[in-house]
Amino acid sequence: GRGIVATPDDFGRTGTAPTHPELLDWLARELVNGGWKTKAIHKLIMTSAAYQQATAPDRAKEISDPDNALFLRRMPRRLEAEAIRDSLLAVSGQLDTTMFGAGTKDERSPRRSIYFTMKRSQLIGSMVAFDQPEPLVTQGVRPTTTVAPQALLLMNGPQVRAWAEAFARRLTPDATSATTATAGPSLLIERAYQLALARSPSAEESTAAAAFIGAQAASYTAERNPNPQFLALADFCQVIFGLNEFAYEN
Repeated sequence: GRGIVATPDDFGRTGTAPTHPELLDWLARELVNGGWKTKAIHKLIMTSAAYQQATAPDRAKEISDPDNALFLRRMPRRLEAEAIRDSLLAVSGQLDTTMFGAGTKDERSPRRSIYFTMKRSQLIGSMVAFDQPEPLVTQGVRPTTTVAPQALLLMNGPQVRAWAEAFARRLTPDATSATTATAGPSLLIERAYQLALARSPSAEESTAAAAFIGAQAASYTAERNPNPQFLALADFCQVIFGLNEFAYEN
């Protein structure tokens, strides 16, 4: 998330000096020798050992390099606002992958966030909450904040809730019926983790998720809500959307 020069909008004397000037020069020569093809440089960087490091901290290294200026490990990065919204759409099965066409200011649009029409007086609330930059100002690096409105949006946003219910329907062929209960929560939990996080849940996570779904279903049953199992599963899906692991690349 940080370049060899930390100020990409200022490579001059007032900007930050490169941390690895020799590497920067070598990459520049590789770019020229490769016919100025950026894809080759991207591949070179992304297949390097430095880029593929784990995010696990090493206390001994952090003492000598607390800011990770020497790239001794990979730093966890939060996804951009557009990527978070697109991930919610994709995981819930609601993403419209149609390319090109007119833009929109409708936040309920199922299309990728790149198709939002940017108007200064009508910014997209969910994008602003996750640090989408001001569209009329040059910004070399996006800020990454951690503020309450982000969590509140994922917990209480009506659109996020609609996507959570769509995700619940995706987990089982007939999630709105009693088959949700007979399918077994472990299978639904496994599928939810695979779709949203691309991994299987640990035994502890699976147990906690099953207990949560059971408690929510019991609560909805006591309140005489229709389809308590489906509502409980939708609650679990919304919890998945709120995990750090969903919004961060590790």
